[in-house]
Amino acid sequence: MIRRRHVFHIAGYDPVAASRQHRSFVRQAAIFAETWNLTASVGDLQTLSDGSSARWTTKARGSNWQAESIYEPLQWDDLVRTDMSRTMATRLARSVAAFFDFVGSGAVPRYFRANPKYGVFFLFPFFFLVVFALIGFAAGSSTARYFELAGLKAIGVGVAVGATVFLGLLQWPGRRWRVLQALDDWIFSLDYVHGRRADVEARLDRFADRIVACARDQSADEIVLSGHSMGATLAIDIMTRALARDPELGRHGPAVCVLTIGSTIPKFTLHPAGGSMRRSAAAIVEEPSIAWAEYHARDDAISFYKFDPVTATRLSDDSGAGKPMIRRVQIHEMLEPHTFSRYRFRYMRLHYQFVMANDRRSIYDYFMMVCGPIPFTRAVRAPSGPSELIGRDGAYSDAAPLGPTVAA
Repeated sequence: MIRRRHVFHIAGYDPVAASRQHRSFVRQAAIFAETWNLTASVGDLQTLSDGSSARWTTKARGSNWQAESIYEPLQWDDLVRTDMSRTMATRLARSVAAFFDFVGSGAVPRYFRANPKYGVFFLFPFFFLVVFALIGFAAGSSTARYFELAGLKAIGVGVAVGATVFLGLLQWPGRRWRVLQALDDWIFSLDYVHGRRADVEARLDRFADRIVACARDQSADEIVLSGHSMGATLAIDIMTRALARDPELGRHGPAVCVLTIGSTIPKFTLHPAGGSMRRSAAAIVEEPSIAWAEYHARDDAISFYKFDPVTATRLSDDSGAGKPMIRRVQIHEMLEPHTFSRYRFRYMRLHYQFVMANDRRSIYDYFMMVCGPIPFTRAVRAPSGPSELIGRDGAYSDAAPLGPTVAA
């Protein structure tokens, strides 16, 4: 049973500050407590002196257990906001370069073979660029015809109107539909896979130092590094850096575990230039003291469903005793029917369910894994997950038969 846990979490490519994450965590903790018939409280937000990490304490209690977790978001939202502040001309030029790199390198065809939904997700922002450009061209042409312009005057007015409409559509509805964020994401991905982000490298080094220091402190029973979306990729990178600093990381103190959810790791391992990420993933697999589990959901279009991020092969079922242990979950089983119906076609909301509280008990529950009493590997290998280990009265019981083991 876990009494003290330290959770490090790295989010995806999203400009969400720690204060906003904390407010969301407080709201979700209340849902978590109701779902599992227990009590949960969340402490105040504390910002660490280096400015790249924050933390808060959570306390959860059932009828026969209590657990305390330090939850520490590893902050890189400032770097994302800097990316998003680039000029529109720079964004458009660099996103076109990213498009031709990912397509020309053969990465995009591999995405479609691995998971067609993710291939469509790659095309999504570029599709809207083309649509907005065509609308702008139509608007410019129509304006010139309406005023019966000809020659250079028609070209000048057409270009001015077309450009204005195109840029206006990028701002709205482009921002609302996250078109600009998606373009910036692919620009970042291009730079990261080619090792051109020194600022990110330095930040990941700092995060690795935090994990090593926490493991040596030995005040926690368990350390969990969770990564969501792009953060799953960065989590693997961070853990590899931590192991390079301390090869005995998972052997001399608390259990060290990696949780990747809504993962886009194959985004990089399938790219010809992704050798560094392929080596990082292999290093985690080869280190027996580090547990690694990954959860997939069919309803999450922004991930690689039933695809092994290390072997780059399709899976027919859960990965059994492999590493990472890959478990499939159904988001509609994590939410009440009316809740799922409300979000059914909001792909970003479904993507974020991996780091939110569930309305219903399920095989996977993020808040139970980071706040509850169940050891990480036990929660992962239980056939029905935490739902078979926590009774209706909130009591913890570990009498269930073991399922497949988590390689660790």
